[in-house]
This record gives sequence, C-alpha cells and structure tokens, in this order.
Amino acid sequence: METIYTLNVRDHIMLPLIRDHFNPSSAALHREIRRLHHETVLALRTKGVNYADLRSGLTPVADKNEAGFIFDSTMAESGWYGPEAMSQALPLLDLRSTHSVLHGDLLGEDQRLIYEILCESMVLSRSFTFKHSTLLFCIYINNLSDAALARLHEGLGSYAAYVGHIPATFATRAKIYLSTTLGGAFLKFGSKVLLGHEDDRPNEENINLSPYPFGRNGYEIVSIQSTNYSLFLNFKIERPVFDPDEDDAYFSINAMSDAIIPLRECDVLLEDAKYGYLASEKLGKLTKAGLANLCRDELTAMIKSKITRNYIYNLTYMVEHDVMKFNVMLEVPRTDGGYPTRLTVALEYLPEDKLVRVITLH
Repeated sequence: METIYTLNVRDHIMLPLIRDHFNPSSAALHREIRRLHHETVLALRTKGVNYADLRSGLTPVADKNEAGFIFDSTMAESGWYGPEAMSQALPLLDLRSTHSVLHGDLLGEDQRLIYEILCESMVLSRSFTFKHSTLLFCIYINNLSDAALARLHEGLGSYAAYVGHIPATFATRAKIYLSTTLGGAFLKFGSKVLLGHEDDRPNEENINLSPYPFGRNGYEIVSIQSTNYSLFLNFKIERPVFDPDEDDAYFSINAMSDAIIPLRECDVLLEDAKYGYLASEKLGKLTKAGLANLCRDELTAMIKSKITRNYIYNLTYMVEHDVMKFNVMLEVPRTDGGYPTRLTVALEYLPEDKLVRVITLH
C-alpha cells in the first residue's frame, strides 16, 4: 500500500467528526483514510504529479532548514500586504525545489510573550518598533538549504516591509508559537504550485483560489479538492504533543492499522543485534548527537521519551510482509553547545505486543 507521508488532523476536523458522530469501527476508518489517500494520489497523477516526489515538502528533513519570514504590514505599499509580501518571496525560490509554504498573521492575546519570543528568536534585517503582533505577517517555508535560506533573507532585505526571519529548524518557543498561528498556503513542487479548491469543483479543473500571483512568477497551478489537499498535502510544523493533538496521533496510527494503541502505552524494542548494528554502522551520527556512549536501555529510554512528544510521519503498511512502520524525528541537544543533532528513527508498530521496534536510525 502507498505510504502516507503526513496526515493532517491537527487542523482538519473531518475525521474526528466522522468518528464521534457516526461511531464507525477503527477498521472502517482505516479503509476510509486509505481510500481518501488513494483518491489524492490518483488526482495528482492525472495532473502529472507523482505523490512520491512530494516527500521532502511534506515531512521534516534532517539536514534542511525551516524558517518564518516576518513582514511589517504597516510598511507595505498596499492594504493587501500578504500578496505583496509573497510577490517578493516567490522570485527568490528555485523553480526546481520543493517546499511547503504556510502563512498567517501573528495572533495571540499575550503580547508580552510574543514580543519576548520575537526578541529571542528573530534574525533581523532591519530594526522595527513592535506595536502589536497582528500587524506582523509570516511566510513559513520548509526544506530550505543553507544557500536558499540566505538567498531569501538577503533578497527580501531590499523590501521595506521585511523585518527579518525566525529560524525554525530546531525546537524553540518561536517554532511552537508559529505552529499554532499559521495555516497552509500551498505546496511548491518545482514549477508547479499545488492548492486546494472547493470540494464540489471537479478535480479535472485547476484554479488558484488564493490571492497570490503565481502565474506572474512562472508557476503552473495544480489544484485538487480541498478535503484531500488538507488531509494529505498540508505540512505540520513540529511541536510537542499537546492534548488537542491526540486526535492527530490517533488517526495517524489508524492510517496504518485498525488496531490503535497510543504510542505512550507502547514500549520501545531495541534488539541486541540492532543495537550492535547502530553502534557500529551509525557511530558517526550517534557520536555527533552525544549518544555513542549510551547503553541499549538508555538509548531505548531516550527514543521512548521523544516519540511520545512529536508527530509521526511516513505512515506505511507493507501488505506483503504485514509490516506497519513510521518515522519520527528526534532532536538531541549537543553537549558541546552546537546546534542540536536531528535524527530520523524508523519504527515498526506492533500493536498486539504494545511495542514499537527500532528498524534503523539515520
């Protein structure tokens, strides 16, 4: 069966509503999630887009950057500050690259907290006077190389409304905050822009319902019905798992299996042979992360603590082997004070035994 790179129930309420109102079995929900995903894959294929090629835009990439680019709406030349800011950013993106783009005003009641977050996190392009967070607009882009991040920051510097960017590659208060205030804008796949359109509009059509000027910047519009787009083509900014996110984890597991065991109730199995393999073949990664001297039990406990505090992705059921597996991104602080090390852990889901088994780490 096809891998589901990400399932977005964090921002989309359809699946919880179906479960709570109609009370279907977990097996029926599993079939429905798979049906909707297959429908999405087919809709994209008819438009010349291979779902498998979208992975780097839909999942965290350990060696790439994420950033939120901040604009002062009071300095924009028009009241349509969002399209104006996007018009400045689009020409700076490589027409060959793949990115998810999120957007939104910086909302929140606690203005002092937001001010503190900006002070501790922003890389300024110019000084500005903080009046209220809602006057600030953010364009968030994932899967950026170091060169692409630098090109955006430097290129936007000539635009008067651009004030700087928030690095969001690693876990910070700013990254968590942005995850709560931004929504999906579009998925850029090379010279194509993928968008959602109304569910009563056929997938044979392609339409840009956003206010952004993609055509002027050389992009081709590819749109599909918004239910499919919202569930399977929306990137989720990593953050700790809050109570409202439990549905997101629940349905992500349901996408793999009709046996749903919360991951916090599962033990992590790291077999001796697998531990020996990691200790020899992945020594460089483990050393960089400061994990090379951990015994098997200590490494298992660290993985267990991380998987219950993040979302899971690359949801796969291998029918021929009856294997259900997923990935989770681990972020390990460096003991030398450098940037944290990000590691991708692949895990097999074993609900009958209430276990997740470590497959590999890279």
